[in-house]
Amino acid sequence: MTVRLLHLTDPHLSSLAGVPLWSLRGKRRLGYLSWWRKRRHQLNAATLARVTAAACDDAPDLALVTGDLVHIGLPSELIEARRGLDSLAARVPVVLAPGNHDCYRADTAAGIGAAWQPFLPDANASSHGFPRLVTRDEVTVIALSSAEPRPWWSAGGRLGDAQREALERLLTASTGRFRCVMLHHAPLPGQAPGRKALDDAGELAALLERHGVELVLHGHLHHNDERHLGRRTRVFVSAPASSCSRGNPAAYRLFDISRDGGEWQVHATLKAEAQGVMRTVEARSWRLPALTA
Repeated sequence: MTVRLLHLTDPHLSSLAGVPLWSLRGKRRLGYLSWWRKRRHQLNAATLARVTAAACDDAPDLALVTGDLVHIGLPSELIEARRGLDSLAARVPVVLAPGNHDCYRADTAAGIGAAWQPFLPDANASSHGFPRLVTRDEVTVIALSSAEPRPWWSAGGRLGDAQREALERLLTASTGRFRCVMLHHAPLPGQAPGRKALDDAGELAALLERHGVELVLHGHLHHNDERHLGRRTRVFVSAPASSCSRGNPAAYRLFDISRDGGEWQVHATLKAEAQGVMRTVEARSWRLPALTA
């Protein structure tokens, strides 16, 4: 049996068009100005609608969304994002890893527990109950939350000891299966500039390599990229699903995973929008030995 995973990231699907600047303070005012100057021109709701419709037409088994559904975490944005999640979930089951904009301030981090409850493992637990484990046939998806409220100058993140220890237990228990770990922030040391980096990227990368994780998906960097960790682990990020920039068009990835005897067969497809149509811009396949449980 083949399991198809869809990776969508950084849709920033909410709008600030009706929000008066005078009503905002501190970090939210700065975030609004960033949206007004740049993001409202770079990220487009109509583009996102076309991209997600095309992605759903590709019939994935799971949609893995690696965060940043909103801009500055206002209650109205959380409600708007919930409608977007519900719309996507009506066509394909959704697994969510929150982004730094989804936990923009302390009230936002608390607010997503209520507003997005069906898409979080436990709204009352620390880190909203992450890691979250979801299985399809022989594929295990583990969602992490690297998002936490930060000062105005920081877009970084952190998993923390408890979440990494829980991840280690899950990876150990799922050895022998194909394991996909997903989070918002870039998982490798040096992969993101300092103010956007994951504080414990070194510890996470060592853990992923030690367990021979098969696939890692993340967002945050707003471009298409592939990295390798050790001899086994591949790390992918995609452009925002709402990007209307010619030089960095909206994109998503599909991963078709199947087992052939003692090996995993993986086929990865990157699709990007060109003139309103999603086109395959990259396709590659590889094989991995299945680990012994």
